[in-house]
Amino acid sequence: MIAMRRLFDGSWPITLKVPLAVAALMMLVGFVLSERVLSRLTDTQERHLIDLSRSYLDGLSSAIAPSILREDNWEVFDAIARAQELNKSLRPAETIVTNADGIVIAASDPKQHPINSTVKDKRPGTALSDNEIFSFDAGANTASATRILSYPGRTAGIIYASFDTRHLAAERQNVVITLVLTNGVLTILLAAAGWLLVARMMRPVRILSQHLGVDQETLAVAIPDRVVAETRGEFNRLFHGYNALVRSMKEREDLGKRLAEEKRLGSLGRMASAIAHEINNPLGGLFNAVSTLKAHGHLSNVRNASLGLLERGLTGIRDVVRTTLAIYRTDAAPRDLAPADINDLGLLITPEARRKSIQIVIDNALTGSVPIPSTPIRQAILNLVLNAVAAAPDASEVSVSSAATSTQITIVVIDRGPGLPPPAAEVLTGRSGAPPPIEGGGLGLWTINRLITDLGGTIEVERPLAGGTAVRLLVPFADVELSDVA
Repeated sequence: MIAMRRLFDGSWPITLKVPLAVAALMMLVGFVLSERVLSRLTDTQERHLIDLSRSYLDGLSSAIAPSILREDNWEVFDAIARAQELNKSLRPAETIVTNADGIVIAASDPKQHPINSTVKDKRPGTALSDNEIFSFDAGANTASATRILSYPGRTAGIIYASFDTRHLAAERQNVVITLVLTNGVLTILLAAAGWLLVARMMRPVRILSQHLGVDQETLAVAIPDRVVAETRGEFNRLFHGYNALVRSMKEREDLGKRLAEEKRLGSLGRMASAIAHEINNPLGGLFNAVSTLKAHGHLSNVRNASLGLLERGLTGIRDVVRTTLAIYRTDAAPRDLAPADINDLGLLITPEARRKSIQIVIDNALTGSVPIPSTPIRQAILNLVLNAVAAAPDASEVSVSSAATSTQITIVVIDRGPGLPPPAAEVLTGRSGAPPPIEGGGLGLWTINRLITDLGGTIEVERPLAGGTAVRLLVPFADVELSDVA
């Protein structure tokens, strides 16, 4: 049962399944044909034996009829002997003649069945007529026949005859052996022929499977031109189509490698641009602080303010490098956001704002440190303010406000420019779903979104009635896992 299930569930190769199927069908056909041949042989032997047994019983009945009525034992015995001698071809084995009561009158073997003994072995069989019963089993060594001798009004006697059928059994055995050998040889020959034929037919399929990488852990490879030229018919066209597909796959693979390399270079370019962008932003303010120290360093309040600005600015640049190395993760011990981090924006943006005569208005409602990493927030606000200064018209105003609740901090940057275009707003809020290209705008906006998103915050963009753009950063207070990789 398991073997048949495996034969049909595809776990065996087709070059084995087809010969096995042919062999199974041949065995089934051979069995059916053999059964019919043996059935016809049995019918023929039985009819022939019935005809001969009837002839034997007819002759014996005519010879012993008067003697049975007189119960003349010697006459009956003599008639039995003559009948057996005349019908040697029938091979009578035993004959018994009894009266109507089953008492033996005479038998071919008086020692086995003496006179006046009773016949007990009455073998069942097929009733050929009212007074005849015949019994014959295919392959048996003996057959039996019974005839009742009747006279008008009564039964005169009964003849029991058995015949030697070993020659018929031997004939049947020879036929069975011949059928088995013939069917077995034909089954083996046809199975072998089926295997050779299927193996030849499946050769192109094996070639195709091997080149597809079924038999080896490699990519699909083209079929050699020599093999294609030797193949005829549909498989030749299939091989040509397969080779064309392989060439196309290789071209796509090469193209994919080139695109992956370009994407890698693009990612490196974006990272380099982001680093330069985030480091360059605070440099103007830091140089301004250095200039202030040179000019007014003798004043303690100016010196302390400038040194604090320099320290926070350099810390921000250090954290930018750490963030980039950690794929936008800051160090393990971040500094909480303090009110001075937002107040520093006025000094950091002053050189850029002075060139356009833009006033920076900072409304900082923070009264103490809040549990948010300072570096990413400073980077995000600095980028927003720089973008706002760049978009604002000359001699206008850019405002920055901050407020904190028990769960989050809210920072709003407002300018009076023409308004943030919708594509840029999608990059800032993260709705575009893809980083900006190396060249063109959007890199700073994408960086802001990445910084705020990593902190679990959200960004909202609005257009105030007075014009311009209002960008709102909502950052919750939460513990952020950071890694020191510098």
